Amino acid sequence: MKTDQEIREEAARLQQLAREWIVAGAPQGAEPSFVLPEPETGEATRLGRRLFRVEAVRENNLLEFLLVQQEAHSEQLGPQEEPLILTRSDSAYEVLREGYDMQEEERLTAGLTPILGRIEDQGWIEDADPEAIDEIEAIVDSDHLTPSARLRTRAGIVELLEGRLTASEFISTTIERQGRRVSERERLGELLHERISVT
Repeated sequence: MKTDQEIREEAARLQQLAREWIVAGAPQGAEPSFVLPEPETGEATRLGRRLFRVEAVRENNLLEFLLVQQEAHSEQLGPQEEPLILTRSDSAYEVLREGYDMQEEERLTAGLTPILGRIEDQGWIEDADPEAIDEIEAIVDSDHLTPSARLRTRAGIVELLEGRLTASEFISTTIERQGRRVSERERLGELLHERISVT
């Protein structure tokens, strides 16, 4: 998942492109769209897959961004449903942030469902299975977190596997923690700044 800073930068670019689109003479009601890239979800699950896109709409000379959900077409799931507007705002960041959060929630749910189902079939135990902990750490990309955040994530995984934390609570906390992490580019920038300050 993108960091909060990366989403802010992406939103700024999207907002600027939308403004240029209006200056170029965009017609009323036109809807240029930006499709959020699909995350890797690993093995297929029984869960339906949703696609998200952000649309920029010009209404009464005002610019508004819409988060639109479209069910992924599948013969097994039946006819494709009409797109659904989930939220709208004059802030590209707010719409993108919600879109990426929902997308990550779906990815984590798809990854965790078979693991938790397997454990439930085996019967919940007091001591979490180390193999299951490693599986979930890989799903939540904990290796991209800081050491302290990685420890908190591992503690949360143990609570989840021991039944002391619900899946929705774990997913919500994980998404918040992922958004706060620093990207590799930001980390390199901080290191460069520190070196310049020292010299």
